[in-house]
Amino acid sequence: MKLRSLEELAPAGKRVVVRVDWNVTLGKALAVVDDTRIKRTQRTIEWLLENEAKQVVLVSHLGKPGGKIVPLLSLAPVAQYAAKLLARRIEIFSEPEVVPHAQLSILENVRFWEGEESNEPEFAKRLAQMGEAYVNEAFGECHRSSASIVGIPKLLPAFAGFNLVSEVENILGAITKPARPFVVVMGGAKVVDKLKLLETLSTIADAILLGGKLANEFVERNMRLSGSAKVFVPIEGSEIFDIGERTSAIYEAEIAKAKTIVWNGPMGKVESVEYRGGTHRIYEAIILNEDAFAVVGGGDTLSAIREERHLERIDFVSTGGGAMLSLIERGTLTGIEQLRKV
Repeated sequence: MKLRSLEELAPAGKRVVVRVDWNVTLGKALAVVDDTRIKRTQRTIEWLLENEAKQVVLVSHLGKPGGKIVPLLSLAPVAQYAAKLLARRIEIFSEPEVVPHAQLSILENVRFWEGEESNEPEFAKRLAQMGEAYVNEAFGECHRSSASIVGIPKLLPAFAGFNLVSEVENILGAITKPARPFVVVMGGAKVVDKLKLLETLSTIADAILLGGKLANEFVERNMRLSGSAKVFVPIEGSEIFDIGERTSAIYEAEIAKAKTIVWNGPMGKVESVEYRGGTHRIYEAIILNEDAFAVVGGGDTLSAIREERHLERIDFVSTGGGAMLSLIERGTLTGIEQLRKV
C-alpha cells in the first residue's frame, strides 16, 4: 500500500493541521507515564517546522470525555510535557476558530466536541479551516471514523506522517510476505472481538499462541479455526490468570523457531504483578530470537513490557492496538484510505 507521504507536501508558508495520537496515560499529578506516542510524532512535527511551515496546528484527543468538557482530560499537561521534549513552545487553544499566531499550537481535547466521534461534516469544516494541508500522524486512531481522521482529509490535501507510513509498512510487511515459520502470539480481549482476525491469521500463520481472556474463552467455547495454522492454548486449563510454566515452555519453543512474529495482547492479568510472568517470558523469548522479524503492539502489551530491558531488540513496536488488529484483518483502515496514492 502506497501512501502520500510528507515528502510530497511542500509545507513552506503553509498552515498545516496534524492529527496526532497523544492519548497517553497520566499518573499522579497528571504526569505523563509513557511518552512513546508523543516521541513517535516528533520527527513529523520537527520536519514540518524545519521545512518552514507557517504554522503547525496539532489535534489530539485524551480519554473519553463523551463530547463534554472534562477538566481532568485537558491536553494541557500533555502539551507541557511535549513542549519540553521538542524544546519548543506549544500554545494550547480552546476553539478551532481562534488559532493562535504561534508556529506550534494544539487544539484542546478534540473529543470535548460531540461532532468529533460522530464525524459531523460541520465540525470537520471547523477543524479544516485551521489549515491549508492535513497530515495524519495518529495511526492508533485510523480505524475510527471520526471528524479529525476521515472528515478533514475530504476538505484538505492529505498526507501520511512518517510514523504512520512506518506502521503500515511494517505491519503489512509482516503478514503479506512473512518469512516462515510465522508465529502469532495473541492475548488480551474477548474472543468474540477477535474471531474474524483469528480466522484471517489462521490462513496465513504457521502457529497461533493464545493467552489471556482470549485463550480462556477459546477453550471454554471449544472453538476451532478454519485455517491450517496450529493453534496452541494454555494446558493449565481455561480458568487461569496467566499462562503457566509448561505452557510458557511450549510457547518459547515455538517462538524460538519463528522467522516472523506478531504479538498483540498480554498472556495474563498483567495489572496484577503476580500474573505478569507469562508475558515476561514471551517477551524474553522474542528478543532472544535474533533471526526473527518481530512486530509488537497493543496498549496493554506495551504497558506490560514498558520497563523491560532491551526493548530496542523488538524490530517494530506499534503505537496502535485496535488499529493494528484492524489493519491485519482488513488490509486497510478507514483513516488511511484517503491517504492512498492514486
